[in-house]
Amino acid sequence: MGKKLIVASLLSALLQGCATPFAQFYYDQTGGADLSKLPSVVLPTGEPQVYRGSDQEQDALIMLEDNYNLVGYSSFNAGNVDEDGAIKQAKKVNASVVILYSKYAGTVSGSVPLTLPDTRTSSTSLYGNAYGSGGYASYSGTAHTTTYGTKTMYIPYTVVRSDYLSTYWIKMKPPIFGTYIRDLTPEIKQQIGSNKGVLIYAVIKGSPAFEADILNGDVLRKIGDVAVFDMDSFQKALADYEGRETDVVIVRGDKELHKSVKLQTRN
Repeated sequence: MGKKLIVASLLSALLQGCATPFAQFYYDQTGGADLSKLPSVVLPTGEPQVYRGSDQEQDALIMLEDNYNLVGYSSFNAGNVDEDGAIKQAKKVNASVVILYSKYAGTVSGSVPLTLPDTRTSSTSLYGNAYGSGGYASYSGTAHTTTYGTKTMYIPYTVVRSDYLSTYWIKMKPPIFGTYIRDLTPEIKQQIGSNKGVLIYAVIKGSPAFEADILNGDVLRKIGDVAVFDMDSFQKALADYEGRETDVVIVRGDKELHKSVKLQTRN
């Protein structure tokens, strides 16, 4: 029983390590912000919701459209791990949703050396005759010798390894406008015949942009009188027209459209 416990402990330490990999290989995406002090987030009040993901890009789009922001992610390659570690990490970073992914990466086989004490005792029988002034005598007996050493055995193992990913999300308060934007690609610039604008790649459900039927893939050109061509100009437009109804110019396909949008105020 003692040898089995030693072997199990050794293999566990070798193959899984001491730290929870979800915490050890966590990558923060907030810039070190204290989420509990940010007015734009909705802190969770219960246990994190856990989902099994399949398509990372599609899952991320769904989360953004449901008004969740990415807090961080854990990424590593390992053998079998306890996924409760992802839930613990979600609680630690104030995430309300964690999405888990795993993909088989291969099987690793080998052997682990295990050195144990090896104590041996040998016995030697002694006998003989002795002569002296007192006459003749015989003797016999047994001598014991103890040798202390070690013995090494090799324990075989086989580990199925997988690539693990967990993404952590937090719910946000209602947005002013309700879109996520990206810079235009060269192909889109060529398509619309302009360097100006930003690509809308996600529209938050129930937001002013959603209610105005602004769609993923639209090119945002103007909010009110502010031309939008990067994140700075986008944020300036939101600040200028917060709480007001204004004209928003987008390009969809080969058409320029005007949308009347009532921007919300910050909570």
